[in-house]
Amino acid sequence: MNWIKNNPFVATLAGITLVLCAALFYLGSKGSGKYEDAKTSFDESYQSVQQSESIALYPKAELRDGKRKALGEYVEAVDTLITKFDNYRPDELANVSPQDFTASLKQANKEVTAALKDAGSEVPEGFLMGYQRYGNEFATEKATGVLNYQLQGIKHALMQLAKSRPSALLNVYREEIPEENGETPVIGPDQVMRTYGVEIAFKGSEASVRAFLNSLGETTPYYYIVRTLKVLNENDKPPQVSDAKFERTSTLAPAAPEVDNPFGDAFVLPGAEQPEDQATPSLEEPAADAEEPLAEETSDPADSSRILASVLGSEELIVFVRFDLTMFLQSKELPKP
Repeated sequence: MNWIKNNPFVATLAGITLVLCAALFYLGSKGSGKYEDAKTSFDESYQSVQQSESIALYPKAELRDGKRKALGEYVEAVDTLITKFDNYRPDELANVSPQDFTASLKQANKEVTAALKDAGSEVPEGFLMGYQRYGNEFATEKATGVLNYQLQGIKHALMQLAKSRPSALLNVYREEIPEENGETPVIGPDQVMRTYGVEIAFKGSEASVRAFLNSLGETTPYYYIVRTLKVLNENDKPPQVSDAKFERTSTLAPAAPEVDNPFGDAFVLPGAEQPEDQATPSLEEPAADAEEPLAEETSDPADSSRILASVLGSEELIVFVRFDLTMFLQSKELPKP
């Protein structure tokens, strides 16, 4: 006690320090308990969320099974759709030598030209089915496989055009593919097909145009997608009256002889006198010979003089059509649900 009295400042400082230490210890102990409680609560919540996320379809098992069934049906439908395009999915585009491709091109061009001429169609000079570039040079060997597939597709379309019997083939244009110039085609991860653009211009009747367009809609053995169609009339002016041609092919019965009074002697025209020796017949009972039947006029059913000649639809149509020759790529295996 004497020491405390002799050292009041130090004793006071020591007492304050002791009280502060006790307070800090108390607060620390209390805060540590709260931290442990918070950590325990967090761990429990985290484990519950992890467990919930591990379920296929949270939170009901029947919904999970329903989703699995729906995915299975969807995959089955897609597989069925994929198999329908197997005919337009070549197994392998084998490359050939440039000389062999040139020979195939000339043979195809010869067959198409002969078919068009046999159908009475005019063929443009220098016609080479859109492959005029290879009339003077050889194709790159790495591109011959794709070029040959494109060639056969264009040949098939032109043979269908020949069957429709157009009057003239005006032009054929083919879009070049990247492989021809040593480039690599860009194919996206979700891309399912490649398209090769072709443009054909021809002239023909409405029936020939309709037949050719219908043939492009047929999906055997190549798949065509029409992108652009433009149809012009050969005659851009409206028909004139002079365009109609009338022909008289019928025979009429001889006409009755001309008389001064077409009504017979029963009537007297003004200024004309009735013969004295001829009595005026009664109006109630006309004389039997007072009226002669008129000559019957017969007409031939084919008498074009009585029918307006048709002057519409006799012109031909000039048609421009752009379509894509479509080649489907190899299918990918779908993930199982």
